[in-house]
Amino acid sequence: MTPIHAFTTTSRQGHVRAPKALARLLKKQRWPAAIAIGQQVHRAKIAIVPRLSTMHEYAGVDGLLTAQAHQPLGIFTADCVPVFLSAQKGAVVGLLHAGWRGVQSGIAAKAIRLVKTKWNIRAHDVQLWAGPSIGPCCFEVQWDVARYFPRSRQRQGKRWRVNLVAALQKQTVALGARWKSTRVPCTMHTKDYFSFRRDATAKRQVSLIMKKGSS
Repeated sequence: MTPIHAFTTTSRQGHVRAPKALARLLKKQRWPAAIAIGQQVHRAKIAIVPRLSTMHEYAGVDGLLTAQAHQPLGIFTADCVPVFLSAQKGAVVGLLHAGWRGVQSGIAAKAIRLVKTKWNIRAHDVQLWAGPSIGPCCFEVQWDVARYFPRSRQRQGKRWRVNLVAALQKQTVALGARWKSTRVPCTMHTKDYFSFRRDATAKRQVSLIMKKGSS
């Protein structure tokens, strides 16, 4: 098993979307500075990340996968779901940015299929887990959004509540993938994390993943 380092920052660690702030965080963690990040446009495009020599933002990308050791990946969120991925016990790692549009577009299922195509790793050997994100307790939407989630929505008066993590789990377990856990802190409920819905803030936490060892 290849060791993996993965975590999500808290609001106490500050807003880290700016490159200098992100560089300081990586240095504090003693991680390489050459991180891959996505532009994050709420779609399902996924990039395969090689070994980088400098920080790089992938245009139009909401998902990142790599088989390279010591290659950090980062995704920024403030209610959307950061999805961590480990395939074949850490041989490949990934991060996905999954708002409702990304979930509806099947970004997690696409990542699993890409892992199979690129590295010949079966879905059964893919494990996923979610980071802090808005929960079904707080994610209220109109029918124009709720209609995409027939198995993970509940009526709440004139609106609907949608469970994005449950939707992600259903989509990926159907392919054979496994989940560590679907219990995560709700970003809107706790001030430990930034929440756009709660505060209309431009601040973001970052989720990071990196495999150790040799590629």
